[in-house]
Amino acid sequence: MHLAKTIKKGEYVNNIHSFMRKFLSLSIASIMLASSFLAACSSSSKQAESSEQSTTVAESKEESKEASGDSTVLRMLVPGYDSGYLKKELDNGIAGFEKANEGVKVEIVSVGWDELNSKIVSLYQAGDAPDIMLTGSRTLKQLASLGVAEDLSSYITDDFKSKRVESVLATGQVDGKQYGIPMAFSSRALYYRSDLIEMAPTNWDELFETAKKVHAENSDVYGFAIPTDITSGTDELLNFIYQNDGALVDDKGDITFSTDANVGTLEYLKKFNDEKLVPDVVSTARADQAKLFANGNLAMFVSGPWEKETLDAAADKAPYKVAVLPAGVKQAETLVTDSYVISSISKNKELAWKFVEFMGQPEYQRPVSEAFGWFPILKVEFEDERFNTEFMQAFAASIEYGVSEPQVEDWDSFNKAFLTAVQKAVTGEMGAKEALDEAQAEVAQ
Repeated sequence: MHLAKTIKKGEYVNNIHSFMRKFLSLSIASIMLASSFLAACSSSSKQAESSEQSTTVAESKEESKEASGDSTVLRMLVPGYDSGYLKKELDNGIAGFEKANEGVKVEIVSVGWDELNSKIVSLYQAGDAPDIMLTGSRTLKQLASLGVAEDLSSYITDDFKSKRVESVLATGQVDGKQYGIPMAFSSRALYYRSDLIEMAPTNWDELFETAKKVHAENSDVYGFAIPTDITSGTDELLNFIYQNDGALVDDKGDITFSTDANVGTLEYLKKFNDEKLVPDVVSTARADQAKLFANGNLAMFVSGPWEKETLDAAADKAPYKVAVLPAGVKQAETLVTDSYVISSISKNKELAWKFVEFMGQPEYQRPVSEAFGWFPILKVEFEDERFNTEFMQAFAASIEYGVSEPQVEDWDSFNKAFLTAVQKAVTGEMGAKEALDEAQAEVAQ
């Protein structure tokens, strides 16, 4: 459902502080995000690693004692940690927590992005689930139904809620129970080459025509890119699904891949591939987009604020601006959150919760939010100067018409089946209807 009311086409948020205050006042009833793991989006631009390289599971399975002493050990699973994802921010928080809690050690279990959900489930089934896990709010239904995630509702106090954006906190709920505590929240916008494109496209027709024009005038420049490889996930792609009034899961929780709206979306995206306006739709990952753009080989792509550092460094060669995403039949955008989850089989649940609370303090939460240009989890962050910039305008405006990612029982299978169908349709290997029918049948088994 929508994060809030849909704004009129072309309407723009001119004062970001005003918008943030308005967003803060929205009720939970009007805001249900239930979104994806945004970390998987931002981190891939920070050198996403293979699972073989990144998986480092602690050798000892003792959950409460170290072999060499009597320290209490908390194990926390973090995707991409070994390649630097939130490493500095988490290490700082861990150091503070260990200093404030003598005799406690926090160990990181680093896993690859592509194996995140399956690793959580397999560790749980082996009786070795880490005490704390960072995962996407979209996966909470799966973790709750399998018994992996602890219901944290009893830990939530009025004081705890009063410090957080309640609507964002609600993204960690499944069937009214709190299984995750959000630690990040972001939106998307359109990056475009300001030296090649005078005015940003405002709708799908303009997006396609702009991409054609740029490529015709610059044969070495792709007009547009959107990640459809299996490892990148659906975050950017879902923008187009929602903008065409489509959905992958209906209000009853039934999978709805093969709808007329979704078929139309893939047929639209196929036009970009047919005209050779996009890089390879099977192999081009999310991290590749910013690199192509910075190298001068891409004119437009969809992503979040974390790309700013990379693009600023290349601005002399590839000057850029950001704009609200072009509209389809309506204005819509995927919003993403990720959460702390506590294992249902942890022997240190109270201590794990204490760590989650500790990391929610402004001195530790703010650096996490700032790391990739994410929006506030804590109310106190709303007045931060970093939001009062021209760059953040488009990202803030997009929240007005944000739509959730679906919650499903098995996200990995769901995601792979859908993206495989997208690849087959966009490359012309199969018709869009046929590919989506095949994917829907696969996940329904």
